[in-house]
Amino acid sequence: MANFNTHLSVAAIASGLISTLALQVGFVNPQDAMLLILMGTIGGILPDIDLHYSHPSRIIFSMLGMIFAFIWVLSAENSLSVSELWVVGIIIYCAIRYGLWKIFNLYTKHRGAIHSVAAAALSMLLTTVISFHVYDKNDFTSWLIGFVVFIGFIIHLLLDELYSVDFMNRRIKRSFGTALKLVDTRYAYTSSLIVALCIGLYFITPSATSFADTLLSTETYQLIWHRLLPSKAPFL
Repeated sequence: MANFNTHLSVAAIASGLISTLALQVGFVNPQDAMLLILMGTIGGILPDIDLHYSHPSRIIFSMLGMIFAFIWVLSAENSLSVSELWVVGIIIYCAIRYGLWKIFNLYTKHRGAIHSVAAAALSMLLTTVISFHVYDKNDFTSWLIGFVVFIGFIIHLLLDELYSVDFMNRRIKRSFGTALKLVDTRYAYTSSLIVALCIGLYFITPSATSFADTLLSTETYQLIWHRLLPSKAPFL
């Protein structure tokens, strides 16, 4: 499997490219563009949140805690005092860094149900719901944030599968096939819970019409292509 630094670097690069495209074609503002990079990078290391009591696991939950705390503080109503904002932000951070981290360490197994496409979909839907209902992002931006989390998550799974193949010695390691899977049938209860949560969350997600239409529109890719390359050669 790929190491933590590889997952972090590749996810950051991929989310940075998506964020740059979204910003340049006018889909998001600079603040949300930075958020896309952060959330895409988080998505790239999310599958390792079930690494039991490891250094990367603590880093992941610390990052999640800080990001969600700062997003809440920066998006909270001005009627709250600075001290109230700080207190709630600290509570959010501690709840994620220590509370949620403890739960995952008790009830998950590495490369189990979390290491699946279903878990990637759950991460996308949960991020979309939180972005829309908690942080008041519009429906398009909420789905876009969820989408970059999904992309980062899938990149992580693909990297782990690639690192399971020894191309030099032309052999496949025993870990091949344990990273990228739709669901983990070995953990039927946890996998069923993930699928059930995906179904439940879908009903409280914002409308996906705007995001789907934009993603599937040929005009979107024409606009991206137009902005991708210089309009004319330099120095001419």
